[in-house]
Amino acid sequence: MVDITHKSNTLRIATAQAIVKVSKQDTIEAIKNDTVPKGNVFAMSKAAGFLGVKKTPELLPDCHPMPIEFTGIEYEIEELEITVKVTVKTQVF
Repeated sequence: MVDITHKSNTLRIATAQAIVKVSKQDTIEAIKNDTVPKGNVFAMSKAAGFLGVKKTPELLPDCHPMPIEFTGIEYEIEELEITVKVTVKTQVF
């Protein structure tokens, strides 16, 4: 095994983006107005996103667990598209 005790901490930032397209303006309005029958779409997707970040080493082969310092999930609605941006930060050496 290689001795890495002399290495300094490094900030690592990972970003991902997805675009969700819907077919009707009614769907966008229901999301904006929090009237979707199954609940708040953004709150549920944030919870799922945070869980996905925490469980990544369990889900992906050869993915080593790292201490997560920050996870940010943002949404932007434009016409019939919702852009989801996820940022994860960690300090490792």
